[in-house]
Amino acid sequence: MPFATLFHDPTSEPSRAVHWFALEAGIDLDFKYTWLSRGEHRHPEFVRINPAHQVPVLKHGEFILPEAAAILCYLAELADCTGQWLGNSLLERAFTNRFLAWHHTNTRTRVTLDYVLPVLLMPAYRGDSPPSNEEIKVLRDRLGESLAVLNRFLVERGQFLGGANPSIADLFISVDLFALDIDPQQGQLIERFPEVQRWLNRLRTRDAYKISHAPWNAVVSRVKELPLKQSTSPREPSWVAEICRSANSR
Repeated sequence: MPFATLFHDPTSEPSRAVHWFALEAGIDLDFKYTWLSRGEHRHPEFVRINPAHQVPVLKHGEFILPEAAAILCYLAELADCTGQWLGNSLLERAFTNRFLAWHHTNTRTRVTLDYVLPVLLMPAYRGDSPPSNEEIKVLRDRLGESLAVLNRFLVERGQFLGGANPSIADLFISVDLFALDIDPQQGQLIERFPEVQRWLNRLRTRDAYKISHAPWNAVVSRVKELPLKQSTSPREPSWVAEICRSANSR
């Protein structure tokens, strides 16, 4: 019997973080796919669940919880694994909460929302015009500033933000950096930050990463085949859901 229902899109970084954590913690979730590329997050039945029309959303009985960071903490409490994933002491939990809070206005904003979406994903998905080269340089510089801070965090903390073992902060932050897999210049962006690069490589080896990211990695392969330039007519990215479903069935 599934533990709870997760309204989920595997192309959504926060959705992947919750899926990844559920696999790591052995939590059985019922996935209710809500495809952003098909506008299903704006359908009236979903807006009744989350008026902010965002995924992921967790439904546990009659309780409905949006916001991935809150969902991760809630699931860790319910699965009685807060020590392993949030920290065994007040100090360790404070570090985890610090990284979760930092992420929202740093790696989440500067990697995915300000860079990946307008520069790479929307031009490939819909044929939107990307920013100018000058604007892209500014966005890359700002992204690099956040990666430099993350690199320093990892120097201080060890192999993971959780120390010797990953925490929910590692999963929550790294999913946005894995979004950079669609960028042909990903290597140039990441290689300047060796601790970040090693950290991502460690996380990629985890079985739960491979399962939770299989649909996204299939989309990455397709996006790299698409022209990143303005289209004369809007593209319809309905293929995203089909690719994700196919990857899930393998």
